[in-house]
Amino acid sequence: MISWDLTLLRLINLKWTHPVLDWLMPAVSALEAWLPLMILAVVLVLWRCRWRGAWLIFCVAVTLTVSDGLISRNLKFLANRVRPRSAVDGLVVRDLATARPEFMRLFKAPVTMPSQSQGKTKGGSFPSSHTMNMFALATVVALFNRRWSAALYVLATLVAYSRLYCAVHWPTDVIPSIGMGILIGMVVPRLLFRLANRFGFLHRVSACRPEVVK
Repeated sequence: MISWDLTLLRLINLKWTHPVLDWLMPAVSALEAWLPLMILAVVLVLWRCRWRGAWLIFCVAVTLTVSDGLISRNLKFLANRVRPRSAVDGLVVRDLATARPEFMRLFKAPVTMPSQSQGKTKGGSFPSSHTMNMFALATVVALFNRRWSAALYVLATLVAYSRLYCAVHWPTDVIPSIGMGILIGMVVPRLLFRLANRFGFLHRVSACRPEVVK
């Protein structure tokens, strides 16, 4: 553990706090609770943009599959880094209360508990999948529409910060995950555009920015 890693985490988790953040950060971090809104967003993109929207959704789906299912999962297996909430005493673990269906958690009061060192030697702390996936998503969308991506980059930053605020990840988990997410979001769509060009579909995806296919 790097000394500043724990120092910065304690500042974010214990000092730089506020009652509003105590609800907002767990809410932002609980991506599964936002599933109905995500589905609505997909439907709206398909309805408003038709084929171009379908291509955007396809690029996002493939990018997130690579980010989460391939890269993040394997790095977690290789790194085996213990999460701070299981490695350090005295942090505050924050989460939303359980509820069914999942989106009802957003209307519940947040729950907190003190972290306890559990003597674990393995864990899934590095990288932060939430952070990687959100920055990959924002980067893919930026290739299609920069105005949309601006809001997503703000949201991705909030998600990254929430992983520290809730004691789920170390700063040295989150910072590299931002870079990896942006890189994945830049590379995967470009590979897909090259394949589309090779098989004669490029004229159907004119919603992309010109620099994407260079």
